Amino acid sequence: MRRALILAVTAGLLAGCGGQHGGSPAGPADKDVRLTSCALSRKLHAGVVHGVITNTTGRTAGYVVQVDIVDGGGNRVDTAMHAETDVAPGEKAKFTASGVQTYGGRITCRVASVQRTTR
Repeated sequence: MRRALILAVTAGLLAGCGGQHGGSPAGPADKDVRLTSCALSRKLHAGVVHGVITNTTGRTAGYVVQVDIVDGGGNRVDTAMHAETDVAPGEKAKFTASGVQTYGGRITCRVASVQRTTR
């Protein structure tokens, strides 16, 4: 259910924003995302990721961030998603995203993909 909601929000964001238009040239969208922490939730036993999105374009932008949650052996065990709309040029937006799979052990996180749309 939660994953379906995340996918619906993601699809709506991408459909409504239309792609990158004009404005200042920007580097790759994944350079706009920095992960600040990655840990297992003590209560849920699922991965919780914190990060910051910095809009490096000259236009208001929306972002969809996918983060892979990886076990100690380097295997992806879950994915966390976050959608952020209306990030003004130069603005920073903090975010939290959670996985849905329960597991134990050591984890790390890595940005898997970033979709950025400007208007």
